Amino acid sequence: MDVEDVKKQIAELQSQVDASKKQTTEERLANIEKELNAMKDRYIRLLEHTIESNGNRKSETSNRISKGSPNVQLDKFQLLILLNQSKADTPEFAVSSTQLKQAFSINKTERTIRDKLSTLEVMNLVSSRGQKPKLYFLTPKGLQIISQQQRGLMQTL
Repeated sequence: MDVEDVKKQIAELQSQVDASKKQTTEERLANIEKELNAMKDRYIRLLEHTIESNGNRKSETSNRISKGSPNVQLDKFQLLILLNQSKADTPEFAVSSTQLKQAFSINKTERTIRDKLSTLEVMNLVSSRGQKPKLYFLTPKGLQIISQQQRGLMQTL
């Protein structure tokens, strides 16, 4: 055996190794693509099931931000009505004080809005999700207060 023959054999072996690596890489890539497609299909089925069970509702604060609203003065029970108008009646559709301020052009600081929402939370009219920023939504008791106010308003008219 000559040095040149050894070099040729090494080159052939190296090309075989490279071809084998390329093939295993392509196989792995194909497996990953299959897994990704399977995950997409499962996600789509899960999303369809969720929409079927919950409906396709969205919080309406983002729509109100784009439309613009007249300035609103604020007291605790008006906040309940604003939450109701935002459709924030479940934890999934909870809104932050910033979203309320922007959506309804409230002339109060976010801290003031948060303080009033916290007071309503102590009164068990509003509940919140424990993440930051804190997201608020109406409790059944808060919804009941709103309906009572609306009924009282209808009776006076």
